[in-house]
Formats: sequence, C-alpha cells, structure tokens
Amino acid sequence: MVTKFVPIPADAGGKQRSLAILRRLAERAEVVLCAYDDGSADIAATEKLGVDVRTVPWRPGPAVVARGLARTKSLSAARFWSRGLEAEIQRAAAEAPLDLLQIEYMQMAPFGDGVAARRRVLDLPDVQSSLAASYARARRAPLSVPFHLEAAALRALERRALASFDTVVVVSGHERDRLPGTTGTVMVCPNGIDMPEALPAAQTPTVSFVATMGWAPNTDAALWLGREIWPAVAAAVPGARLLLVGRDPTAAVRALASDSIEVSGTVEDVRPFLAQTAVAVAPLRSGGGTRLKILEALGVGRPVVATSAGVDGLEDLVGRGVVVADDAAGIARALVGLLKAPEAAADMGRVGHDAVAADHSWDGALAPLLEAVSR
Repeated sequence: MVTKFVPIPADAGGKQRSLAILRRLAERAEVVLCAYDDGSADIAATEKLGVDVRTVPWRPGPAVVARGLARTKSLSAARFWSRGLEAEIQRAAAEAPLDLLQIEYMQMAPFGDGVAARRRVLDLPDVQSSLAASYARARRAPLSVPFHLEAAALRALERRALASFDTVVVVSGHERDRLPGTTGTVMVCPNGIDMPEALPAAQTPTVSFVATMGWAPNTDAALWLGREIWPAVAAAVPGARLLLVGRDPTAAVRALASDSIEVSGTVEDVRPFLAQTAVAVAPLRSGGGTRLKILEALGVGRPVVATSAGVDGLEDLVGRGVVVADDAAGIARALVGLLKAPEAAADMGRVGHDAVAADHSWDGALAPLLEAVSR
C-alpha cells in the first residue's frame, strides 16, 4: 500500500480513509506500507496493526519539486514525488510477488509505474483535476490561469494513470462522473466512520466547523463563515459561540478570533469540541471528495448545516441530520433556527446518528473493495 503520509495519527480526512483501508487489508494479508513521514508519524502504532512500515522524510523543497515536476508534469503531484520513496516501493515490490498494489491519491499514482501485481488498485479520496478546476472558477483572470493549467496537467496525469490500474475507487457517483475515461473498473466506496457513541445534548448555543484549516477550500469556508455568516448568527442568538477547530489555520483564519469565535489550531481529539457543539456546519464553496467531518458530527449526534458542495457525495443524509443552504443568509437562518430550538436540533442529531450507523460505517463502505481484492 502506498499513500501520502503514515495515517496515524489520523488527524485529517484522507488519513482516516487510508487508515480504515490499511486496517482491513492488514486483517487479510501481509501488508507493506510505503509512505512519507511528515514529522508526526506514529510508526510504532501503525506497526501494531501488523504492518511493515517503510518511510522516507517528506521534504518538498524547490529542488525536489522541480524534479517531481519533470517526472509527473503536475505541480501538486510534484510535491509528493521522491526518488527515495520510489526506491523503497521498488525494493518492497521486488521481495515477493504482489497480490495487490493499493495506491492512495492521484498524486501518488506515478509510483505505481513498473510495479507488477496481480491486482492494481488506485483509490481516489477526490478527483484532483476537478478540484483544481473549482479553484480556477472561484478566481478571476489572471489569478485563475495557474489553476486552469494545473487542472489540465492533472487531467493528463489522470488519463495516464487510469489506463494502468485494474480498479479505480472513488467516494461518490459524482466523483466517478468527474473522471476521464478509464479502461478498468470504477468502483464507488464512500467515506465512512467507525461509529462512536452519541454525545449528550449540548448545553450552549455553540456552532463548530471542524476541518484542516490550512487546506484552501476549508480556509475559504472558514473566512466566509466568520466574516459574512457568523455576524448575523451572533446578533440573533445571545451568547452564541463559533468554534473553528483544526490544524494549520492560516493567519487570516486566526485573525477571526473574537469574543464569540474561537480558533483552536491543532487538537488531539475533536470530541471535546463536538461535545460543546449544538450544530455543526460545513460551509464549503469548492472542493471534492466527501466530508468525513460531516459523518463525525452526525456520528456523535450533532445536526449539520452544509452547502451543496459541503454535502457532495453524502446527499442521502440530506433530511436525515443534514440541512442544505448555499448562500450566507440561508446558512445563517438555518443556524439561528436550530440554535433557538435546541430540542429540535437534538432530535435531528439523533436522526443523523442513526442514518450514519445504518449507511456509512467503514465496514459497509469498503465492502466492495475488500471483496474485490480478496478474490
């Protein structure tokens, strides 16, 4: 299995998906994990899963990116190219015949070149070319030009990669539709969670947005929420608080902190913040994949107000714990309505918890993939 970073600690949505797949593969076979160590990797905990972990440091300096750009022709993929990691993967592949080569993320697909396996699987938490195109649409020229170029480069990388894998896994039907043509099988395995227990109802009018705050779509969402949506909520609900929870907040996100807005930065566990939360929010205006944070919030019994982009791939949860609004005024109205009706919000959260338990557990979500690779 090849992925960007050692997935423990699972402090981002992509790591959570990688870890869920890794755990289940390790229950079925001998697994070698090849990944970067970004300085936070818990290699010992990963090895306790019965996994042979092989890492190289992640050092995306200018020279590394330049070599990666020559190799991958994509700037975002270039950041994840390394001759050292390529050598580790080639060594592992040469030790014994491979039943499965499982690669996570399109940026890592070039590492599969020349690696023979009985089955080759590419798992895509999102379609990167579509993501880059959404960044371009959100900007005016000339600022949009680099994103249009990167979207084209990623689309070319996707076409090359998809032709060489037996199975491509995506997280939703929408993501499948965003792929260029592929000669292999495209399989939908949505994101999921290992179901937690529901938390007691919150006692204060608190809203939370939990996300990796350094990722551009999340940064945009946090700024939109803090600047254009939250003032209306705070004015309508005395004592209302907003929690912006997640690692790597930008300076602009940190500057949102005020008497009614808390910016946490990196936290080891989001549950204490979700325990305070009456309503969670996912106000994304761009992006791809599906939002594990929506599943986490619903999993502990918190209703979610989301944009259409935020709930992309989880549309089955609309009306089952999720309310959709796409403009600032609509999101503010939905938040105010739920904060002023805490019993109704708690009821909606319980409905969401039951919906996630029924339809979005990791075991159920990944069953098609695990069945395919076990044949």
